[in-house]
Amino acid sequence: MIPGRPVIVFDTETTGISGQDRVVSLGAVRLDAALEPEATLHLVFAPGIRCHFGAYRVHGLSDAYLARQNPFSAHAEEIAEFFGGALGCAHNLSFDRRMLGGEFDRLDMPRPWSGEFCTMLGWRRHRPGERAGLAHASAACGLSRESALHGALEDAWLAANILRALHRLPPAPMRLHGFTNDRTGEMAA
Repeated sequence: MIPGRPVIVFDTETTGISGQDRVVSLGAVRLDAALEPEATLHLVFAPGIRCHFGAYRVHGLSDAYLARQNPFSAHAEEIAEFFGGALGCAHNLSFDRRMLGGEFDRLDMPRPWSGEFCTMLGWRRHRPGERAGLAHASAACGLSRESALHGALEDAWLAANILRALHRLPPAPMRLHGFTNDRTGEMAA
């Protein structure tokens, strides 16, 4: 299963779950062809619309905080360069592909990954009958979130370690950090 080329494991936090909702943060972990961590990307965006209350309860990024950030379009080239055509991977890929891909579609830009792998579907194939959500699969690997709120970078790291577990590799230490493009100098939530 090891792809033999770099993999970008990513996660998004959004204003909600509909096709009209927007990405408010992106976390991504670049793994080399042997699935060893190389780099991370953690960005926050002004979505231009309000977050649904349920989404706010998941990620804790307030509308006021998000409004002080740059829009996704200001970072699209940086994101495309980070992905660089690598294999795109996420836990529940169908959601994250739709949300992040939608941001590139709005800008008439191609999606910056080639090939895809969903760790949730991989987990279901590897462990039939077990719960496959990110929290449950992570727990089965001896991993968990550091807080109750979902953070895109932390969830990307968890998915990266699930990918490693599917390849019988030990967990890589998670290198968490704040948003690299935060314009306010303060962390939300």
